[in-house]
Amino acid sequence: MTGRRLRSGPHRRRIAALTALALVVGLAGSAGAERGNGDRWRVADLRLGADGFDASKAAALSALTPARAATTWCGAASSEDRTPNALAGFPARWIYTIPSDGQDQLSSRASTMQTDAETIDAWWRSQDATRVPRNDLTQFSCGLQLDVSSVRLPQSSSQLAAFESAFSSIADALIRQGFGSPFTKLVVYYDGPVSDDNLCGQAASDRTGFGVAVVFVRACSVVPSAVVAVHELVHTLGAVPRGAPHNCPPPDDGHTCDITTDLMYPFVDTTPLTGLGLDPGRDDYYGHGGSWLDVQDSPWLVQLDRQVPFALTISGPGSVAANVPGLECSQSCTTTWNGDTRLELAATPGPGAKLVRWGGACSGALACGVTVAQGVTASALFAPLTYRLTVGVAGSGTVRSSRSGITCRPRCSASFSSYVPLRLTAKPAKGWRFRGWSGTCRGSRRVCTVPMTANANARAVFVRG
Repeated sequence: MTGRRLRSGPHRRRIAALTALALVVGLAGSAGAERGNGDRWRVADLRLGADGFDASKAAALSALTPARAATTWCGAASSEDRTPNALAGFPARWIYTIPSDGQDQLSSRASTMQTDAETIDAWWRSQDATRVPRNDLTQFSCGLQLDVSSVRLPQSSSQLAAFESAFSSIADALIRQGFGSPFTKLVVYYDGPVSDDNLCGQAASDRTGFGVAVVFVRACSVVPSAVVAVHELVHTLGAVPRGAPHNCPPPDDGHTCDITTDLMYPFVDTTPLTGLGLDPGRDDYYGHGGSWLDVQDSPWLVQLDRQVPFALTISGPGSVAANVPGLECSQSCTTTWNGDTRLELAATPGPGAKLVRWGGACSGALACGVTVAQGVTASALFAPLTYRLTVGVAGSGTVRSSRSGITCRPRCSASFSSYVPLRLTAKPAKGWRFRGWSGTCRGSRRVCTVPMTANANARAVFVRG
């Protein structure tokens, strides 16, 4: 990880933007890039500085802004992702991490994380009524809350303290523990010491879409953690992209420099989240009309004005899951997605079963790719590997199957592949004639086709001729 320090005067401290970020595990990018930007926050002093922050104004704004009541998180500690996600689509997954020798304070920290998530949700809706971050939520006894994962990292406090390597070490450890999905952004609250008390958070994404936003919870005590979390999350969504007209010049690039109350301005103070704006000019990184990346289009946001139901019908013993989190169904289900979300569906038959075929927007018996849109549905038909066919003969004659298994005189049975049609042929003995079928087969033709869509019985009747 490389970066440039900025000098800080006696009246302010600035956020130092990493001009390049390359993790050991392959996260890569540069500040201001659409994919892969990182930054290092430094807390702004509460006195008037050349950067435009006025301590008295910030204090007055804090006093006028009602404090959001803290929410108690009622979940249980787990390092596993509880599935399926309550909100289908590309999620922001919240993780509480501590060093190997750290004290576990999940019970209190998770409530802070839950409060921050609700604060961010309410603030985002106030900025754009059509969008909201898609947090990984699950149903607990007290209601729908963050599915917070708790992870003890393999490194010690001393190994993680240095700010030059803390971010890459944390991200690398999480990826090695299976958190590196390209569909996921991680919002990580790291509860361990850092060598720089003014280091609030860092973020980066790679070109697959996977991103990490780290909040250093033991630093920057005067800065609202919700501000740090959403600032870093927005970085992982691609802000501030190259091409934005108010992108700061290096070394602050990756931020905006036109409006001091912009969420992505390269300074931070005690101003609450309600005092900040999401690209207030709508001309840099959110809701703009330019050709460069627009965070408003990010799949990690719930597009409230483009929600589409997707109905999946499941018949027989099996389940279906999507590559994008949010769809894991063992029976017919309906999930809701951003319109035009592309899903790859995988079918898992139950024990002794197979996928017979897809239906609706899918076909065949292999993987199913579908784009969610109004009226688009899919179905999966599962069946036992085989069904049993029993054949009886009345009179003198034989019945043979087109595949080995049935040669009846007077009664026999065999198992055959399900949903693979099977022909039965009746052949009378000398001096006898075929009269007809009963059971699964009907009519007087000597050849009968059995669909083998269930256990079946057939009877051939011969009479003297």
